[in-house]
Amino acid sequence: MVCNIITTAFHCQLCRTSKDVRHIMGRLGERWLKVKEQEKKGWRKSRPVYISVIALVVVFIGVYGFATISMARQEMKIQVDGKVLHHKTLKRTVGEALTEAGVQVNSCDKVNPDADEMVKDGMLVVVERAFPVYVVADGSVKTIHTTRTSVRDVIELASLSLEEKDKVTPSLDSMVGPGSEIRVVRVTEETIKEQFSIPVAGERKPDSSLVKGQQRVVREGSPGEGERKIKVVYEDGKEVSRKTIMEQVLRPAVSRVVAYGTTSSISRGGNNIRYRKSLQVMSTAYGPSAGSFTATGHRVARGIVAVDPRVIPLGSRVYVDGYGHARALDVGGAIKGNRIDVFFPSEADCRRWGVRSVKVYILD
Repeated sequence: MVCNIITTAFHCQLCRTSKDVRHIMGRLGERWLKVKEQEKKGWRKSRPVYISVIALVVVFIGVYGFATISMARQEMKIQVDGKVLHHKTLKRTVGEALTEAGVQVNSCDKVNPDADEMVKDGMLVVVERAFPVYVVADGSVKTIHTTRTSVRDVIELASLSLEEKDKVTPSLDSMVGPGSEIRVVRVTEETIKEQFSIPVAGERKPDSSLVKGQQRVVREGSPGEGERKIKVVYEDGKEVSRKTIMEQVLRPAVSRVVAYGTTSSISRGGNNIRYRKSLQVMSTAYGPSAGSFTATGHRVARGIVAVDPRVIPLGSRVYVDGYGHARALDVGGAIKGNRIDVFFPSEADCRRWGVRSVKVYILD
């Protein structure tokens, strides 16, 4: 009978129904009434009954407690280190349950839900292991253990402050992984002033009073002085660039002026003759038979030559090799281009001159 009652009690707890509990309590009550009736008949006869009742109560309490504990356990899943663990627990918090399951959680590991959360039946707990990330900044390397997060968060974990122009590689919004390296380059700028010299400029001016090849210093120059503002950029204390942002002249430079000769010189008959241009021309001669006056109205005479005004301007003073000094005061119908016609007072001199190639020098 005791065995039947134990079985019923255990079944009652598993089912958690008040009806079964009342049933067992009713059976215990009936047994108790029998004990009371036997007490009237005498203690010795009722002693075995007392013992059986007490044993029944003890067994009932044990079964009830065991069943209660069994039904109170919460089942949870733990995802960690690439595995999924199934664990039953009576612990109240996630952290306590993980410890009970033998899952060691380091301070940098991430637990979701949080370790302080209450355990719930059927819940999934994910343990994300921290990994090292290396932060290179200010001449040193810091090792930060963290779970998957952004570069910005790792910078904060490393207690690094960033200035506006500092460079971070990879970018702040990038995600880090195991062994990632983050580099912080400190960027600073400064503006400096720099004096500089303005070089002397050279200036050349033609001077017809000088023979070609001659020159004369008209004015000695002097250097100027200026000032510029420069923006210098440094990365980790090393200069990487500089840019001029403003420049001004404090004292202008004075140019050096040199005059150079434009007049050439030849020596004829012991005399130096200056000229500005020379031409190689074909020359013929004409005499009095061509008329008494030139095209410019001058009376013909030795020292007058006819020219093409497009080549040698009328009125120019010239020197003709083999003829001497002359003036371009006449023109001729056959005198075109690099041709001249020199005047001789006699026809005999004209014939002796004939047709020849000569050098003509246009004088200043």
